[in-house]
Amino acid sequence: MTTDRKRILSVAVASGKVAYIFLIDGKLKDWQCSRAASLSAPKGRSLLRRAVARFEPDIVVTEDPFKPTRKSGSSLDILNALVQELTDSATPHHLVQRNQQFPNKYDEALALAKRFPAITPWLPKTPKIWEAEPVNAIYFEALSMAVLIVDG
Repeated sequence: MTTDRKRILSVAVASGKVAYIFLIDGKLKDWQCSRAASLSAPKGRSLLRRAVARFEPDIVVTEDPFKPTRKSGSSLDILNALVQELTDSATPHHLVQRNQQFPNKYDEALALAKRFPAITPWLPKTPKIWEAEPVNAIYFEALSMAVLIVDG
């Protein structure tokens, strides 16, 4: 798949948050995170509809909930709702399986920040074992899915 002049919207879901990143021609243009969108499937769908209307992407990328995934509970419900929204609205989309290619998500985030320096200020620090995952980590999950399309 070529990505010349492609507008890619990538959406990631995690516990307590939904985020998207937007690229044009492989360049990072915008990113947002919403805690409200993680409260219910309808709110997640609403965030997706607004992002699609705002950015008019050529393709939307998100994790494939039908393949092995670490998502569960409300995160999986919201992910399924996003996929249903893309299908119902006939929005061109691509579902990807998240495969771990780095020792951990923080090493992956560092590699992505080197490639996309604009997002470096949001680079998450590795938390202590007793600390929660930083909110900003979700941006890099979305970005990693978009990179699969850009490089694909």
